[in-house]
Amino acid sequence: MVVRSRPLQLLIASLLAAVIAPSIAAGFYSGHLIWPYLVTAYSGATLAFLTALAWDRHSRLDAEARQQEAERARQDDRLREEQEHRVVEAKRRFGALELELARLKASIDRTKAEQRAYKHFFPDLPTGTWLAASGPLGVIVSDYELMAGLSTFYGHVEELRWRLRFKAEASTDETVVSPMIDALVGQMAEAVDLLIDQVAEQIRNPQVEHVVGAPEARRSLSDAVARRRQFTGAIRIQSPEELARAAAPDPR
Repeated sequence: MVVRSRPLQLLIASLLAAVIAPSIAAGFYSGHLIWPYLVTAYSGATLAFLTALAWDRHSRLDAEARQQEAERARQDDRLREEQEHRVVEAKRRFGALELELARLKASIDRTKAEQRAYKHFFPDLPTGTWLAASGPLGVIVSDYELMAGLSTFYGHVEELRWRLRFKAEASTDETVVSPMIDALVGQMAEAVDLLIDQVAEQIRNPQVEHVVGAPEARRSLSDAVARRRQFTGAIRIQSPEELARAAAPDPR
Protein backbone atom coordinates (compact mmCIF):
# COMPACT_ATOMS: atom_id res chain seq x y z
CA MET A 1 0.00 0.00 0.00
CA VAL A 2 1.47 3.33 -1.12
CA VAL A 3 0.99 6.16 1.37
CA ARG A 4 1.26 9.70 0.01
CA SER A 5 1.57 12.87 2.03
CA ARG A 6 -1.25 15.42 2.03
CA PRO A 7 0.73 18.09 0.06
CA LEU A 8 1.46 15.54 -2.68
CA GLN A 9 -2.20 14.53 -2.85
CA LEU A 10 -3.23 18.17 -3.06
CA LEU A 11 -0.68 18.80 -5.81
CA ILE A 12 -1.98 15.85 -7.87
CA ALA A 13 -5.59 17.00 -7.40
CA SER A 14 -4.74 20.56 -8.45
CA LEU A 15 -2.85 19.26 -11.49
CA LEU A 16 -5.89 17.23 -12.58
CA ALA A 17 -8.16 20.20 -11.96
CA ALA A 18 -5.88 22.50 -13.97
CA VAL A 19 -5.98 20.08 -16.91
CA ILE A 20 -9.67 19.12 -16.75
CA ALA A 21 -11.22 22.48 -15.85
CA PRO A 22 -10.23 24.29 -19.08
CA SER A 23 -11.60 21.41 -21.15
CA ILE A 24 -14.92 21.47 -19.33
CA ALA A 25 -15.09 25.26 -19.57
CA ALA A 26 -14.41 25.16 -23.31
CA GLY A 27 -17.20 22.60 -23.76
CA PHE A 28 -19.80 24.67 -21.89
CA TYR A 29 -18.75 28.06 -23.24
CA SER A 30 -17.65 27.26 -26.76
CA GLY A 31 -18.91 30.54 -28.19
CA HIS A 32 -17.47 32.81 -25.54
CA LEU A 33 -13.69 32.62 -25.01
CA ILE A 34 -13.66 34.85 -21.94
CA TRP A 35 -14.74 32.09 -19.58
CA PRO A 36 -12.35 29.41 -20.86
CA TYR A 37 -9.53 31.98 -20.66
CA LEU A 38 -10.52 32.88 -17.10
CA VAL A 39 -10.76 29.26 -15.94
CA THR A 40 -7.48 28.38 -17.65
CA ALA A 41 -5.67 31.34 -16.08
CA TYR A 42 -7.05 30.53 -12.63
CA SER A 43 -6.13 26.85 -12.96
CA GLY A 44 -2.62 27.74 -14.16
CA ALA A 45 -2.11 30.17 -11.27
CA THR A 46 -3.38 27.61 -8.77
CA LEU A 47 -1.11 24.93 -10.21
CA ALA A 48 1.90 27.24 -10.13
CA PHE A 49 1.20 28.27 -6.52
CA LEU A 50 0.68 24.74 -5.26
CA THR A 51 3.72 23.50 -7.19
CA ALA A 52 5.89 26.19 -5.60
CA LEU A 53 4.43 25.40 -2.16
CA ALA A 54 5.07 21.67 -2.54
CA TRP A 55 8.59 22.26 -3.80
CA ASP A 56 9.35 24.57 -0.87
CA ARG A 57 8.10 21.95 1.57
CA HIS A 58 10.14 19.26 -0.15
CA SER A 59 13.25 21.46 -0.04
CA ARG A 60 12.82 22.19 3.67
CA LEU A 61 12.32 18.52 4.50
CA ASP A 62 15.36 17.59 2.45
CA ALA A 63 17.45 20.28 4.17
CA GLU A 64 16.29 19.11 7.61
CA ALA A 65 17.15 15.51 6.71
CA ARG A 66 20.65 16.54 5.56
CA GLN A 67 21.11 18.62 8.72
CA GLN A 68 20.08 15.73 10.95
CA GLU A 69 22.41 13.39 9.08
CA ALA A 70 25.28 15.84 9.48
CA GLU A 71 24.53 16.18 13.21
CA ARG A 72 24.52 12.40 13.60
CA ALA A 73 27.85 12.22 11.79
CA ARG A 74 29.33 14.93 14.06
CA GLN A 75 28.02 13.10 17.13
CA ASP A 76 29.54 9.83 15.91
CA ASP A 77 32.85 11.60 15.32
CA ARG A 78 32.80 13.06 18.84
CA LEU A 79 32.04 9.66 20.37
CA ARG A 80 34.74 8.00 18.27
CA GLU A 81 37.26 10.63 19.34
CA GLU A 82 36.30 10.12 23.00
CA GLN A 83 36.75 6.36 22.63
CA GLU A 84 40.12 6.82 20.93
CA HIS A 85 41.17 9.30 23.64
CA ARG A 86 40.41 6.69 26.30
CA VAL A 87 42.50 4.10 24.48
CA VAL A 88 45.45 6.49 24.09
CA GLU A 89 45.25 7.59 27.73
CA ALA A 90 45.12 3.98 28.94
CA LYS A 91 48.19 3.08 26.84
CA ARG A 92 50.10 6.10 28.10
CA ARG A 93 49.34 5.51 31.77
CA PHE A 94 49.93 1.76 31.60
CA GLY A 95 53.25 2.45 29.85
CA ALA A 96 54.41 4.59 32.77
CA LEU A 97 53.06 1.99 35.20
CA GLU A 98 55.04 -0.77 33.50
CA LEU A 99 58.28 1.13 34.14
CA GLU A 100 57.40 1.58 37.82
CA LEU A 101 56.54 -2.10 38.20
CA ALA A 102 59.91 -3.01 36.67
CA ARG A 103 61.65 -0.85 39.29
CA LEU A 104 59.59 -2.47 42.02
CA LYS A 105 60.46 -5.94 40.74
CA ALA A 106 64.19 -5.12 40.94
CA SER A 107 63.75 -3.77 44.49
CA ILE A 108 61.71 -6.79 45.57
CA ASP A 109 64.34 -9.19 44.21
CA ARG A 110 67.06 -7.26 46.03
CA THR A 111 65.04 -7.22 49.24
CA LYS A 112 64.55 -10.96 48.96
CA ALA A 113 68.28 -11.49 48.63
CA GLU A 114 69.74 -8.92 51.01
CA GLN A 115 67.33 -7.68 53.66
CA ARG A 116 68.27 -10.34 56.25
CA ALA A 117 71.87 -9.12 56.24
CA TYR A 118 71.02 -5.56 57.28
CA LYS A 119 69.03 -4.02 60.06
CA HIS A 120 68.62 -0.77 58.12
CA PHE A 121 67.57 -1.77 54.61
CA PHE A 122 65.54 0.69 52.52
CA PRO A 123 65.24 -0.23 48.82
CA ASP A 124 63.63 1.90 46.11
CA LEU A 125 59.87 1.34 46.41
CA PRO A 126 58.20 3.96 44.15
CA THR A 127 54.43 4.41 44.12
CA GLY A 128 54.02 7.86 42.51
CA THR A 129 52.94 6.60 39.08
CA TRP A 130 50.22 4.44 40.59
CA LEU A 131 49.00 7.28 42.79
CA ALA A 132 48.71 9.53 39.72
CA ALA A 133 47.21 6.91 37.41
CA SER A 134 44.88 4.91 39.65
CA GLY A 135 42.05 7.46 39.57
CA PRO A 136 41.85 7.97 35.78
CA LEU A 137 42.47 4.30 35.04
CA GLY A 138 39.74 3.28 37.48
CA VAL A 139 37.28 5.35 35.41
CA ILE A 140 38.21 4.26 31.89
CA VAL A 141 39.57 0.69 32.26
CA SER A 142 37.08 -2.17 32.14
CA ASP A 143 39.47 -4.87 33.45
CA TYR A 144 38.31 -4.58 37.05
CA GLU A 145 40.28 -7.61 38.28
CA LEU A 146 43.55 -6.10 37.04
CA MET A 147 42.76 -2.79 38.77
CA ALA A 148 41.94 -4.66 41.97
CA GLY A 149 45.18 -6.63 41.66
CA LEU A 150 47.23 -3.47 41.20
CA SER A 151 45.55 -1.85 44.19
CA THR A 152 46.28 -4.90 46.33
CA PHE A 153 49.90 -5.05 45.18
CA TYR A 154 50.55 -1.40 45.96
CA GLY A 155 48.97 -1.97 49.36
CA HIS A 156 51.64 -4.64 49.86
CA VAL A 157 54.29 -2.11 48.83
CA GLU A 158 53.12 0.22 51.61
CA GLU A 159 53.10 -2.72 54.02
CA LEU A 160 56.67 -3.63 53.02
CA ARG A 161 57.79 -0.05 53.61
CA TRP A 162 56.28 -0.13 57.10
CA ARG A 163 57.85 -3.47 57.98
CA LEU A 164 61.30 -2.30 56.87
CA ARG A 165 60.92 0.86 58.97
CA PHE A 166 59.72 -1.20 61.90
CA LYS A 167 62.71 -3.51 61.55
CA ALA A 168 65.07 -0.50 61.60
CA GLU A 169 63.84 0.65 65.01
CA ALA A 170 66.34 0.11 67.80
CA SER A 171 63.84 -1.78 69.96
CA THR A 172 62.94 -4.29 67.25
CA ASP A 173 64.51 -7.72 67.06
CA GLU A 174 65.26 -8.09 63.34
CA THR A 175 65.56 -11.88 63.64
CA VAL A 176 61.83 -11.97 64.37
CA VAL A 177 60.73 -9.43 61.73
CA SER A 178 62.98 -10.60 58.87
CA PRO A 179 61.06 -13.87 58.28
CA MET A 180 57.82 -11.88 58.13
CA ILE A 181 59.37 -9.57 55.54
CA ASP A 182 60.56 -12.59 53.56
CA ALA A 183 57.03 -14.02 53.52
CA LEU A 184 55.56 -10.76 52.25
CA VAL A 185 58.32 -10.25 49.66
CA GLY A 186 57.91 -13.81 48.38
CA GLN A 187 54.24 -13.19 47.65
CA MET A 188 55.00 -9.82 46.06
CA ALA A 189 57.66 -11.37 43.80
CA GLU A 190 55.06 -13.74 42.33
CA ALA A 191 52.46 -10.98 41.99
CA VAL A 192 54.70 -8.44 40.28
CA ASP A 193 55.65 -10.86 37.47
CA LEU A 194 52.01 -11.50 36.64
CA LEU A 195 51.13 -7.83 36.92
CA ILE A 196 53.89 -6.84 34.51
CA ASP A 197 52.51 -9.32 31.96
CA GLN A 198 48.99 -8.01 32.45
CA VAL A 199 50.05 -4.38 32.13
CA ALA A 200 52.05 -5.17 28.97
CA GLU A 201 48.90 -6.76 27.50
CA GLN A 202 46.94 -3.61 28.34
CA ILE A 203 49.54 -1.50 26.53
CA ARG A 204 49.10 -3.64 23.41
CA ASN A 205 45.32 -3.94 23.67
CA PRO A 206 43.76 -1.66 26.30
CA GLN A 207 40.40 -2.75 27.67
CA VAL A 208 38.58 0.52 28.21
CA GLU A 209 34.97 1.26 29.01
CA HIS A 210 32.91 1.61 25.84
CA VAL A 211 31.44 5.05 25.21
CA VAL A 212 27.70 4.66 24.61
CA GLY A 213 27.00 5.28 20.94
CA ALA A 214 30.59 4.95 19.75
CA PRO A 215 31.47 2.23 17.20
CA GLU A 216 32.29 -1.06 18.91
CA ALA A 217 35.91 -2.04 18.38
CA ARG A 218 36.97 -5.68 18.14
CA ARG A 219 39.53 -6.70 20.70
CA SER A 220 41.20 -9.91 21.81
CA LEU A 221 40.97 -10.55 25.51
CA SER A 222 43.86 -12.05 27.40
CA ASP A 223 43.31 -15.51 28.81
CA ALA A 224 45.27 -14.69 31.96
CA VAL A 225 43.25 -13.29 34.82
CA ALA A 226 44.89 -11.27 37.59
CA ARG A 227 43.74 -12.55 40.95
CA ARG A 228 45.42 -11.53 44.19
CA ARG A 229 44.73 -12.17 47.81
CA GLN A 230 45.34 -9.72 50.60
CA PHE A 231 48.34 -10.61 52.72
CA THR A 232 47.01 -11.63 56.11
CA GLY A 233 50.20 -11.74 58.12
CA ALA A 234 50.48 -9.61 61.25
CA ILE A 235 53.23 -8.27 63.48
CA ARG A 236 52.55 -8.70 67.18
CA ILE A 237 54.58 -6.82 69.79
CA GLN A 238 54.82 -8.05 73.37
CA SER A 239 55.48 -5.76 76.28
CA PRO A 240 58.33 -6.55 78.74
CA GLU A 241 55.74 -7.72 81.29
CA GLU A 242 54.25 -10.17 78.80
CA LEU A 243 57.70 -11.45 77.90
CA ALA A 244 58.52 -11.91 81.60
CA ARG A 245 55.30 -13.83 82.20
CA ALA A 246 55.95 -16.00 79.16
CA ALA A 247 59.49 -16.78 80.37
CA ALA A 248 58.44 -17.51 83.95
CA PRO A 249 58.21 -21.23 84.87
CA ASP A 250 54.80 -22.76 85.27
CA PRO A 251 54.02 -22.95 89.05
CA ARG A 252 52.27 -26.27 88.54
